[in-house]
Parts: sequence; structure tokens; C-alpha cells
Amino acid sequence: MALIQPFRGTRYGKNNLSMLLCPPYDIISPEQKQSLKKKSPDNMVRLELPDPEGNRNKYRQASRLLKQWHAAGVLVTDGRPAFYFYEQSFKDGGKQKVRRGFFAALRLEDPQKGDVKPHERTLAKPKADRLKLLRAVRANLSPIFGLFSDRNHSLLSLTVQVARMKPLAIATDSDNVRHRLWRIDDPAYFGKITATVAPQNVFIADGHHRYETAWNYLQERKRTDRHYTKDAEYNYVLAFLCPMEDPGLSIWPTHRVVEPPKDLEERIGKYFNVFPAGQFARRARRSPQPLLLTCAGKSRTLVIKSNALLKKAMPGKCKAYRELGVSMLHALLLPDVPPEKITYVKSAEETVRLARQRGCLAVIVPATPVAAVKEIALAGQTMPQKSTYFYPKIASGIVIHSV
Repeated sequence: MALIQPFRGTRYGKNNLSMLLCPPYDIISPEQKQSLKKKSPDNMVRLELPDPEGNRNKYRQASRLLKQWHAAGVLVTDGRPAFYFYEQSFKDGGKQKVRRGFFAALRLEDPQKGDVKPHERTLAKPKADRLKLLRAVRANLSPIFGLFSDRNHSLLSLTVQVARMKPLAIATDSDNVRHRLWRIDDPAYFGKITATVAPQNVFIADGHHRYETAWNYLQERKRTDRHYTKDAEYNYVLAFLCPMEDPGLSIWPTHRVVEPPKDLEERIGKYFNVFPAGQFARRARRSPQPLLLTCAGKSRTLVIKSNALLKKAMPGKCKAYRELGVSMLHALLLPDVPPEKITYVKSAEETVRLARQRGCLAVIVPATPVAAVKEIALAGQTMPQKSTYFYPKIASGIVIHSV
């Protein structure tokens, strides 16, 4: 049972947030960070990726800055609990899309069991960094992104109704994505919203490190807070929840640039049939998924020889897991290559350019279907790093959950 509740959100006091929002911390390059800082002294990147100042380390500086913004009225906290509905309008493959959902406080559960289902492995280093920041600011600055099933379209219909109202805040970011936010604080809506989500699993689409960090922080507070109660806000994490049936859901692939292993050709011959690269587009939607490899000016499409090979190479994995291109890549072609030896790139063209520049292998992978995310999470399995890229990212700072 996935438990959600309304919360008293902290927001920017302004209506137009175009100069104030930032992407999640893990996709902000050093150059983008500097560009965001120049936009405004109040840009959220100063909290998401803080810098040390004077004798304060970066975490203490984030805490100090958050308190200053509250005192100066840069940030305001709503007086009543609410659900915050959120819309993003964007272009994907030349088509205009709209993705809608809402922010809620989602009750934390053990990531290894329960009704909140992860699908990706996490790394210790980013979790340690985010935990130090969470301890300092005591707030979820950016949400996890969760998916749930809305088979009757009741919440989908509600998001459309809300979108006809005047928004509380708006923004347009550097990728020309338009953001709109509404506050729904009428208790008459609360029962319908919570009752629709409660019987469902929530599948983590993005923010696995943030979720596990919030869980670890909860365990700390249970041990150290003499006044701990199950109603304390740190029992919950900020979540953007989107119906799986939303037509605006868009998953992009994340391609790879890597030093080719010495036995690459042997592995290709053992597991794959090889086709001309031009056939990739026609085969990209097939299952099992194909892979496109480019190295030293040579491009080719790889298609698994048989499902029996997949079952043998990935015993215990569900069908959806085995048939993903990224799963085959890491299980069959790059089984001994650690994630830190791989460069992850969104653009296929940039992947090929970067691989050529470095004399490396470029691997173009198909996108992971939403249905596969659900099946793999329900099976209690986790995909390789960077198996999904839900576009666009949820803006950090559009609403904050204090813990």
C-alpha cells in the first residue's frame, strides 16, 4: 500500500521562476552550474550543489543560505497542507507533449521491500553526498519521480481539470520546457487522490539515490530523535507522481562510450547476429532489443541469436530485463567493465563523435519501455546504471518538502 499525504510546501515567493529553478543535481555539469548561478543569486542550484564559503563547508553554507532565503521572503511556506499539481510542456522528436502529475509526501519504505519499487542500482558516493546535504538543510530540495497505475483515468482527468485553472507559478527553462504549478489545498480532493494511489505500487522512475538517502536519513532520525513519531515529516519523501497512462511520458535512452574490451569480437560472434547499421531503425522496436555499435569507423547492428542465450547469461532475471538492450550490453558484451569506466551520453550523434575522438567504442541503445520498468520493478530486480532517462527532468526548487 503506497501511502501519500498532502504537505505544507515551501516555494519561491515569485510567480515566474524561470531564473530560479535548476535541474536535479546529478545532471548539472560544472559549466551549467556556473550559468545557473549567474541567472540569479537565488537560483536553486546554490542549494542543490552548494559551494563552501569562508570557514563553512558546502553543506553548512547550504543550511545558512536556506535560512537566509526564508528570512528574506525569497522562500515562503504555505499555511495549509496541499497537493501540488505540476505540468511540463515540451518537444520530443519534433512533437509537442504535455506531462502531468502532482507532488505529494510519499511514506518511506525499505527500498528492498514494500510497495515503492526501485528498478536501478545505486552508488555509495552520491548517497553519502546527498545524506550530508539532507542533514544540513532538513528538506527535500528535489523530488523522486514515481509512476503509478491510474487504470480508470480518475487522476488523469483531475490533472486536466486543474490545468485549466490559473497556475500558482510558471517557468520556462533553458531547454524550452514550460513548467506550471498549482496548489490544491481543498480537503474535498484529498480523499480521491490518496484513495487512487493507495492500492497501487509506486515505481521509482528517477531519483533512486534521493529515495535511499531519505530512507537512510529516517533511520538516523529514529535513532537520535527522542521525540520521534510516525507522523514526523521525515517519515516521508517529496515525490512527483505521474500516472503510467499519461500520454506525455517520454523515456530517452542513455548511450555509452567505452574502451572496447579485448574479447569484444569473440563475444559478438558468440551471442549476436550482425546486420548493417541501417537496419537499426527498423529493428529498434523489436524484442529482444538490438544494439548499434560504432568503432573505428565501422558501424553494425547486433541482434541476439536466441532467447536461450539470454536465459543462460542472465539466470533468474525476468523476461523484460533479459530483452533490454542495456541488459544485453552489460551482461554479454561488457560484463567486467565497471560503471565509472563508462561515459554516458544522451545524444546518439554526440556518442559517436565522442567515441571517434577518444578512439573508443560507441554503443547506441534503444529506450526502455515503461512496461518493462514496471515488470522489472515488480520482479524485485534492478537494471544496470543509466537504463532510463525520463525526459524532461523534474525541476528542483519548484516546491520543497521540509523534514
